[in-house]
Formats: sequence, C-alpha cells, structure tokens
Amino acid sequence: MDPLTASLMAIGSGSAAGLRPYFTVLALGLAGLLIPDTAPDWLATTANQIPQSLSNPWVLGICAVLAIGEAGLDKIPFLNLSMETVSVWLRPIFGALVGVGLGANSSVEVAVLTGLLGGGSALSVSLGKSSVTAASNVVLEPLTQWVRSLIEDFGALVLVFAAVLLPVLAALLGILAIVIGFLLYRMFRRVYRSLKQSFGNVAQGRQTARNVREAQPETVQSPTAMQTLRQLAAHPENAD
Repeated sequence: MDPLTASLMAIGSGSAAGLRPYFTVLALGLAGLLIPDTAPDWLATTANQIPQSLSNPWVLGICAVLAIGEAGLDKIPFLNLSMETVSVWLRPIFGALVGVGLGANSSVEVAVLTGLLGGGSALSVSLGKSSVTAASNVVLEPLTQWVRSLIEDFGALVLVFAAVLLPVLAALLGILAIVIGFLLYRMFRRVYRSLKQSFGNVAQGRQTARNVREAQPETVQSPTAMQTLRQLAAHPENAD
C-alpha cells in the first residue's frame, strides 16, 4: 500500500477508535480475515494491508467481548462517566497501534507517520466523546444516554468500514469527527471553567462572611423568656 492510502486509513480508523476502540480492532480484523484475495484489486489490496495480528482468533474473540461490554456499559448513566476516566486516554493508544500496523508494510517512517495520525485522530475524537458523555449525565433520564451512545456506535461503524472500502471518504469523515470532537472539548472546558469560577466565588463569599462573623466581638446576649421567669420567681419583689 502506498503511504497516502495508509495515512487515509489511519485517520479514518483512528477516528473510529476514538469512539469505539475494541469495535474498530474487531471490524478491521474481520475485514482482513473475510475479504478474499479474489476480491476486486482495490479492495483486496486494502484488506491485505490490515495487520495479520488483528485477524488472530484470540484477538477477535477478546475484542468482541470487550466491544459488547463497552457498548453496553456506555449506555448506563454515571457508570459510563466512571469508565471515561480511563478510556479517554486508552482510545488514542488503540488508534496509534492500529495506525502503526497499517503503515508497517510500507516503511518505518510511514509507520511512525500513520501511528501519529491514528493516535492524534483518536485523541481529539476521544476528548469530544468524553465531554459529551459528561454533559449528558446532567440529564437524569436514561433515554439521552441511549441516543448518544447509539449515535457513537453508528459513527464508529461508518468510519471503520469506510476506512476499508473508501479510505478517502474515511479520511474526510475522520477529519470532520476530529474538528467536531475538538470543538466539543473546548466548549465543555469553557463551561466547566465558568461553573467552577461561579461556585468558587460563592464559596469564597461564604468563607469571607464566616470570617467576618468570627472576627466580630461577642455581645452580651439578652436573657431569654425562661431566664426572665426564673429570675422573677426567685425574687418576686423585683416584679413590683
């Protein structure tokens, strides 16, 4: 495969890995295993560049289980947010590894380039996905989680199959996903900082008011009604 095609596939598959890394590896492995050598030249050539390690039955089996588990847990509110703390950085690693494998048949330089393209694409999309996941958890009803997760499932499906069938289209869609992911991440960070500053100002105001109250000298408290009654009962002549 020429370096250009390998780079296009790395962008498409890396963007898919930013959404669903295990599904991306599973789909590429199945494509490399099932597409016959008698397929049209453009398809057979693309399939032959998929790393053989991805077509290993053990790799396919493990990724199938992990892909199903990830897609299922991603639809459960708050649990998906806990997963994001690790997955947000794990997805770029998968994208980089897939990219290195796609460019390994060309040269070391191409493998490094495709690895950077795959990892960078996955990172931007992964940050955007994590931002949307965090924002969607603000809504308590579960339908929002299902809709968001299903859109990500479909997006990963389109990207990874386009990477095999139409690398140019996959790269264009991947670039679009990268831009969207970056914009979503920036928007989320802006909102997060604004909320953090607002809550910080409120907390600071409360602390300042508390400090002012503590700094004020204690005044003599007026007697309560019960204390007054007790004093009158002990000294009835004071009531006159």
